[in-house]
Amino acid sequence: MKKISLLMLVLLLAVSASGGYGYYEYVYNADDEEDNTDDTIVSSSGNKPIARITPSNPKIQINETVSFSGSDSTDSDNDDLTYLWSFEDDSKQYEGISIERNYPDKGEYLITLVVTDSTGLSDEIETTVLVVEDYHDEQNGNVNGNDGSEDIDIPINNGVISLRVEYSLESASISPFEEDAVTLRLTDADGSVIQEETGVGEGDGAWSYTSDDLSSTGNFVFTIETESGSMDYEFIIDVKY
Repeated sequence: MKKISLLMLVLLLAVSASGGYGYYEYVYNADDEEDNTDDTIVSSSGNKPIARITPSNPKIQINETVSFSGSDSTDSDNDDLTYLWSFEDDSKQYEGISIERNYPDKGEYLITLVVTDSTGLSDEIETTVLVVEDYHDEQNGNVNGNDGSEDIDIPINNGVISLRVEYSLESASISPFEEDAVTLRLTDADGSVIQEETGVGEGDGAWSYTSDDLSSTGNFVFTIETESGSMDYEFIIDVKY
């Protein structure tokens, strides 16, 4: 605040005791002063923030905990940011720069993050989480001339998969002159043969199949089929997504 030097001239007219007139002059001087302030006004340039979610489009197992973060969100004005989360399977909203979630069921779920700066400008971003469940199965039995084959269903869902079948075969023929042999076959959900091996005798082995662009989903079938004799088998099947 600036004070101005003020010259005040006051003329007072008075009647002197002698009956004449006299002039009285009163002068007021104020010192010049300046009230200097260093207050700096900081204002936003009006740019909205940019919202980001990490990880983006994660894939997790059932009941696996995943931590989502908005820490990679930015604001070019360096405004303070607030974070509001919404989840497809939950009617509530949650505040915070990061949050943990756990999904008990398979499926694909939507996640939404709204980032708002201190001036009220906001940005919204979405991502999805794919919740899967790895599959494990163990089978054993026997195939022979009377019961010639066994089909084992393997459920395959969408997403990148890795299928591994470990087998152990043991001859079970009574006659020492009979050769024991089987055919092993893996068929996809559309009925196409992915892998086949004939004339497989006693012993251990493993098959593996992987795909990063799986178009056939549903039940794959692993088949053991008698060619001759009798064979006991044990299988361990693992599917990873």
